[in-house]
Amino acid sequence: MEWINIVQNTLNYIEDHLLEDINADKIASQFFISSIYFQKIFSIITGFTINDYIKNRRLSLAGEELAGNKIKIIDAALKYGYESPESFTKAFTRFHGFTPSSLRKGICQLNYFLPLNIKIDVSGGFIMSRKLIPNVEKLYQVKSENYMFPSCMRSVMAAFNEDQAYDFSFFAGVSGDFFTQLWLEPKWRYNDSYSNVCKASQKPIKAAFDACGYEYTYVDNTQIKENEAEMLQKIIASIDKGLPVLAFGIVGPPNCSIICGYAQDGKQLIGWSQFTGETNEDELIDQVCAENYFQVGNDLTHIEALIFFGKKKPRVSIAENIKQSILNIPALAALPSTDELRMGKHAFDAWADSLLCDEYFQDETMLEGPLDTYQSCVVQTGTNLFYLDDYLKNALTLCPEIEAQLKTLIDLFAQEKAAFDQLIEYQGGYFFEKDRKALLDKNFRDGLAKHVKAVGSCYEKAIQSIK
Repeated sequence: MEWINIVQNTLNYIEDHLLEDINADKIASQFFISSIYFQKIFSIITGFTINDYIKNRRLSLAGEELAGNKIKIIDAALKYGYESPESFTKAFTRFHGFTPSSLRKGICQLNYFLPLNIKIDVSGGFIMSRKLIPNVEKLYQVKSENYMFPSCMRSVMAAFNEDQAYDFSFFAGVSGDFFTQLWLEPKWRYNDSYSNVCKASQKPIKAAFDACGYEYTYVDNTQIKENEAEMLQKIIASIDKGLPVLAFGIVGPPNCSIICGYAQDGKQLIGWSQFTGETNEDELIDQVCAENYFQVGNDLTHIEALIFFGKKKPRVSIAENIKQSILNIPALAALPSTDELRMGKHAFDAWADSLLCDEYFQDETMLEGPLDTYQSCVVQTGTNLFYLDDYLKNALTLCPEIEAQLKTLIDLFAQEKAAFDQLIEYQGGYFFEKDRKALLDKNFRDGLAKHVKAVGSCYEKAIQSIK
C-alpha cells in the first residue's frame, strides 16, 4: 500500500510540475527513494516508464492547445520541453500519428492521454492476468530495418522457431519493399514503405505470407470498428494459441507492430513497436529503439488493420522465393500511379518536381513538412540500396539459373548507389546535417532536384533490366 501511495503522489507531483524540467531522478529525490528501484515500481504499477508518462502527458496537452489555435508550433515546442520545432514535430507525430501542421488544417483526430489515477479493487487489489508469447523479438534493434512489416515478420518467424533465413531482408525482398519507391500527394506528406502504404491491396502482405508458408486473415479499420468486441476476443484467442497478431497503428503512426500478449483479461494489450522506449528527441538521425513492451488499452478503433496468423500451408524453398522476388520486379515496376500515389520512377520525378515549388519554401517556419518528407524519401531509397547488394549476391549463390539477370541488376543498382551517394554529398549529409535551412535556397533546390532525378533514372534502368 505504501508504494501505491508513493506512485499516486508521484502522479500528482508530475501533474503539478509538468512544464518544469523534471525527470525520474529528480522526482525520486523528492520522495527520498532510490531512483532505479523507484522507476521499476512506477513501471510495474502504471505500465509506463516515468519519462514516457511525462512525454505522453505533455504531447497530449500540446495537441489540445494546437487544436484550439491557442499557441504557435514553435511556442508549443519550447513550452513542452523540446529544444527545436523539428524535435517536437517528430515526437508529436509519433504520439498523434500526424504532424502539428496537419492538425492546423482541421483534418486529424487527437490521441488523448489523461492523468492516471491509481485505484485499488476493494475485493483484493490489482487483478493481473498477464500472458505473453515467448521469444517474440524486439523491433528496430537494427537501425537499418526501416520497414516495419518485414521487421515484424522476421520477429514472428523467430518466435515460431522458423529458419533464420526468414529475416528482415528476406521479407523486404519478397514483399516488394526493396524494389519500389513511393511518393504521396498532396505534396510533402510523410512517405513510407510499399508494404505499409499499399497494405490494403494485400499484395505485399500476401506475397510475404505465401513465401513463409502461413495462412492469414486481414481485417481493415471498417471491420474493426463494426466488430471491436469480436476483434478483441479474436486477438486474445490468437495469443492463447501462441500466435502473435500484427497491428498497423496500435501505438504511434500507423506502422506495423506486434501484439504478443495481454493483461487484465484483455483490458490491456502488450507487444513490440518501433515507437516505444526511451529516445533522444534532439538527435538528427532517428534512433528510436523499443526497449520496453508497449502496454495499451484495448480500444482498437484507431488501428488501420489487423493481421491474424493462420495455419501452415505448403511453401516453396528460400531460393525459389528469392528468385520469384527478382522475376516479380516487372510487375512492381508496372504498378500504376494515381492522383494520391506515385510509384517507381514517377515517385522520383514527383519528389524532384516538388523541390521546385517555391511556395513551400518561403521561410524557415515552412520547412517542417518538406524536411520530414524529404528525409523519409531518403530513408526509403537508402534502405533499399543498403540491403540490395547483399540480397542480390545471395540470390546469385542460390539462383544460378538467372545469373545473367542478377549480375546486370547488381551493376545497375551499384550505379544508382553511386548517384545516391552524390545526392547525399550535395545535400550535406544524410539529413542535411551541414545546413538544415538549405532548402530555402532556390539554386540549391534546383541542384538537389537534378540529383534526385539522376537517382530515379538509375533506378528505372535497373528495374527495366528484368524482362
